[in-house]
Amino acid sequence: MALMTGEEYVESMRKLKLNIYMFGEKIENPIDHPILRPSLNSVKATYDLAQLPEYEDLMTVTLEDGRKINRFANIHRSTDDLI
Repeated sequence: MALMTGEEYVESMRKLKLNIYMFGEKIENPIDHPILRPSLNSVKATYDLAQLPEYEDLMTVTLEDGRKINRFANIHRSTDDLI
């Protein structure tokens, strides 16, 4: 399975049934909320950068089973993973 693009990531988030509250109020559309969207755009950028060969090593991780995933979706197992 190929890595998701940034737009595919955003669309995958739209499909989730998110219950997000901010300042005591439920956010009905967190994907397009003006306070939350910049954070989503940052993650989206990591997916887009992972598509570019010059950033692939930095933006992806190859799992033990050979699958390649976005580095920011990886569970860090050591301090080396974080570096």
